Amino acid sequence: MKRILLLICIALIGLNAMGQYAPVDTVNQKPIDIRGSRIFVENMRLEKSAAAARFSSLGGVDRSMDYLKYRRGYKTGLGLTIGGASLAAVGYGVSLVGLVGAIGNAFNEDTHRWGNPIFYLGATSFVAGSLCLLSGIPTLCVYKTRLNRLEREYNTSLSVGASPNGLALTINF
Repeated sequence: MKRILLLICIALIGLNAMGQYAPVDTVNQKPIDIRGSRIFVENMRLEKSAAAARFSSLGGVDRSMDYLKYRRGYKTGLGLTIGGASLAAVGYGVSLVGLVGAIGNAFNEDTHRWGNPIFYLGATSFVAGSLCLLSGIPTLCVYKTRLNRLEREYNTSLSVGASPNGLALTINF
């Protein structure tokens, strides 16, 4: 029994001695913050390659390609949402102008044959913008949720290892 206690004491002293020479990667241990599709560490924005490198060994699995895919999906959803809303708003305005013009020319026989082409142009762009908006919002929400899940997975960790002060148990959440 005394030998086992002696070996444990020697092992703990050895771990403390080795801990002071352990490399400490303080940048990668800091929690990340995802704002939109950008990653920030202590309010400093990381480039796309550095951000993807953060997820290279997450849980023993390379998740950097997942991050890039989720980021691309988020940006696609954001583009569809903004573009669709803009196109729908412009189309609505143009169709109103065309409708007012059609009402103003209601008694002219030449415009009754084909209708007012400005109204049709506005209505078509309104429908196209609405479809982009309807497909962009779910895409945006799905990929933002996946980015948030990846951030939560990265920031939540439990690790045991050598530190400058000896053996350490680190809990991040």
